[in-house]
Amino acid sequence: MRFGAGRPGWRRKAESCLRLDVRELARRGHLRGGHVGWHWTNTTTGERCGSISIWVGQHDIELTYISNGKPVAQTIRLERTPCPFGGSRPWMRCGHCHRRVAVFFFGGSVFACRRCSRVAYSSQSEDALARGWRRQAKLERRLGEDQVRPTGMRQATYDQILERIFECEDRRDAALTFFLSRMGLLDRH
Repeated sequence: MRFGAGRPGWRRKAESCLRLDVRELARRGHLRGGHVGWHWTNTTTGERCGSISIWVGQHDIELTYISNGKPVAQTIRLERTPCPFGGSRPWMRCGHCHRRVAVFFFGGSVFACRRCSRVAYSSQSEDALARGWRRQAKLERRLGEDQVRPTGMRQATYDQILERIFECEDRRDAALTFFLSRMGLLDRH
């Protein structure tokens, strides 16, 4: 068991799963109907790591792909909700829990929502130290190089960001001290 961890680290991570985002399909104009070929590439190597054939109908999407050497045909229900300033937003209905979602993940055999695919985000499995580092890095990205105040940023905003960075460092130090003392590695003198 890891110290200060959120959810267990054994769950499949969303960042490493094949995902099907209905918003991306709509942005590319693929929801107008007909046949579409879709593929994923590995961002580090650039190699193709998966592909599916998509047939888009009026109210559903049919996916055709190979999973574990067997052909699979999966139908996903499409829904649309009106937007406040016109148009509509597409959604997919999960075939297992019937939730309305924008993103499906490949859970080993079929595409389903994140909950049904048992997928977690990496940040959900981080311990207290990793959360502190991630929070601090996010704040530091708002500042210039060497934590210099960017042009146009108000001094009060800059001061708040610096204060929050120092708080992250203090929380991280406290978590590390607690962990080391709990492990008996910290000298109590």
